[in-house]
Amino acid sequence: MRNSILNKLIFLLCLTLILGSCSESAPKISQTFWQINLMHDQNTGKNSQALTIFVMASDDDGVDDMDKMYVINDEHQLYWEISGKDLRLEKYGENELWMGSNFITMPVPEDALPSGTYRIMLLDSSGERAKTSVVINNNIKGAPDKWPTLTKGGEGLRVDGKAEYIWGIQSDGTFGGEFQVVPGVVNTGGKRFSSYYLYSYLPDKGYGLISGPF
Repeated sequence: MRNSILNKLIFLLCLTLILGSCSESAPKISQTFWQINLMHDQNTGKNSQALTIFVMASDDDGVDDMDKMYVINDEHQLYWEISGKDLRLEKYGENELWMGSNFITMPVPEDALPSGTYRIMLLDSSGERAKTSVVINNNIKGAPDKWPTLTKGGEGLRVDGKAEYIWGIQSDGTFGGEFQVVPGVVNTGGKRFSSYYLYSYLPDKGYGLISGPF
């Protein structure tokens, strides 16, 4: 009888130690990047604003299950859930990645993104989370007189006007690749995409320009 009780106590102790050792590790945010962009829709000719937010996240258990991000502005009662095709992931090793979006827009596209504090929250599949916040200053004052354009050809892509990068978007809407704009034809290494966007940054104004889709 005593041996039976002792065996049960040993089993429960071992089970407690095993469960404790398998506890999930919470993700961490080490760096944050944000930028306001003015975006030109090639199809409608209308301009809107888009917020870029990326965080460098890490997790001792690995980062493969970190697939959801929230951006929240409490003052203006705004929030965005960024997941699936809207979430851009750039993985570095097993335990670290940059994650975020270049296309966080207002519910009414014509509205300007408000300045102020934005909270950022990451969730993994076990419900563990990481939080941080940034203070954003929207200083967009006007649109350029002429937006750059992109022409698709058999040899590659040709850009007319000022742009620094081409973003390739895949057929499912996910980010597919980034290519630096050079004089002449831009080679994408044989990769073909469903659509493209042009991006450039205006250091004297402190915001970026995005035009597309092409």
